[in-house]
Amino acid sequence: MNGNINLQADTDLPLRSATDVDLEVFNSIQGPDYKEGKPVEDMKRLFHKQVIVEDDVLLDTETIKVPGFIGIADEEIVINPQGQTVSGHEDIAKFLERYGLLVCTYQYNKDRYGKEIDLRRSPQSYSEINDLMEIFIKNEGHHSGTIVPAIREGGKKAFASFNEPDSYHRGLYGESGFIAVAQNLVFPEFVNSQQQRGYTDSIICWMALMNPFVKFSQNDFNGGDPTRVIDKASLKEFLKNCALASLGDESAIGFLNDVNNKAYCAEFVYIALNTPIYPFNLKGLTLLLNDEVKAKQILAIQEQQNSKQENILSNRSTNPEFQAFNIQMPVIPQDLQPLDVLMAKKGINIDSNSIPFPPFTLSQILRRAFRTLLPRHKDVNNPTIIKSQVKLFGYLEPLILKQLGLDNPHTEASEEATTAINEKVKAVKEFIAFIKSQLKQNYDSYAQLDSIIDKIMQQADELVGSSDAKYFIPPRIYVDLGQNDDDGNLPQGWGFKLNTLGALIDRGAIINTTTPQPPAPQPPPEIPETPPENNPPRRKSQMR
Repeated sequence: MNGNINLQADTDLPLRSATDVDLEVFNSIQGPDYKEGKPVEDMKRLFHKQVIVEDDVLLDTETIKVPGFIGIADEEIVINPQGQTVSGHEDIAKFLERYGLLVCTYQYNKDRYGKEIDLRRSPQSYSEINDLMEIFIKNEGHHSGTIVPAIREGGKKAFASFNEPDSYHRGLYGESGFIAVAQNLVFPEFVNSQQQRGYTDSIICWMALMNPFVKFSQNDFNGGDPTRVIDKASLKEFLKNCALASLGDESAIGFLNDVNNKAYCAEFVYIALNTPIYPFNLKGLTLLLNDEVKAKQILAIQEQQNSKQENILSNRSTNPEFQAFNIQMPVIPQDLQPLDVLMAKKGINIDSNSIPFPPFTLSQILRRAFRTLLPRHKDVNNPTIIKSQVKLFGYLEPLILKQLGLDNPHTEASEEATTAINEKVKAVKEFIAFIKSQLKQNYDSYAQLDSIIDKIMQQADELVGSSDAKYFIPPRIYVDLGQNDDDGNLPQGWGFKLNTLGALIDRGAIINTTTPQPPAPQPPPEIPETPPENNPPRRKSQMR
């Protein structure tokens, strides 16, 4: 993989340190989802969580590592803590100029900062179960979208966003109190810089085309919504319908309106990240549609958007930045090949039905959740962590049943179907009890435990079967992949990886750290041309 740029050493990219954040201002900006969190006393601990295991036992874990903070604001001009006017767009625009787009996961860490996770008793109410899901399963991630380049009036570089639903955040960052963790794409070494930008720009074009037609899931996207795209065949079907919908095809629009084909926020981003196997150029669109005429019609829509002419996308979009033509659809080089074709030419063999950015399985999400909050890989036989894992896994039963669609036994169904559901519920409960028994054990190494968990999780996936519930795309996955912390249990894609750039925070909370320039040196005073004996003696320097 291409080496990640050392942002700390790159003066062109304004990555701010924890000490650059004014805590008084930062804490005064409350988000819309405030969850009675405490004031942050140290920005370095923003992503730390405390777990109460017993009355006198507390675990402290850093759940997300960020190299620094990036300022952003919807407003073009904001006031910083020193009372100076600064740009709300300039910092983030510099990152976009470098990376093309950023995948952002919005976090509740500030809203719930300092509130402990109490494992001394199981969650009782719906609210407590929901909190456990948000904190543990989701790692506080509640929304994913992308930040993309925008051009304002006069050619001024700015930013905008794509979200699902497309009206979300008004096409910008959103509330000042939001916190988001930003990731950039990192391509394999054989993909040169021009190709990297081509694929990145192609993703932007696909998001622009999909956004007005893809509908937000009305199902319970915390578990009840099916993951529609899971391989190349389903990806092609989905993208083809998006492309045809942009040409007014009613059948394609009907496909996207079907409840099973709707997508929630993180799923929309996930689909977009898989589009490089169909570049947004004539060859890529023709490959998808098997129709060059229709491919040219879609590229004509792209040209209209870039010429600020009304088109089917701008008319159907509810993203104000796209409607205002601030978001452009970059022109993709005609020689940019599908990513899988490029890889084949480089001698890299991939499964012909696989996709660059595969989905997570439920078992992978659970493993990652445990690794993040209760890092047993750092101390395999730590008794406190073991006790925490066993307790927490027992509390997860209602959440696992929910994800599998087995949490409502009173749903009207035939006697045969009810019996089948009851058998599955019984199997899940037995499975949870078995895992708890394994977690209680001591092991010679974490590798030994990991191999046992491998077998258990394989059984878990078999228990779920081939249903849509097997796959899960919560917002946290982008942060998980961006951490690059040697977790071998994450899905292994073949197109690119993610890298955590930093946490986005309100630009108005960042101190101006620009070093003031010293005044220009004054010319030395003229020395009168008088005889030396008439000049006063010079003082010795006071410097030592």
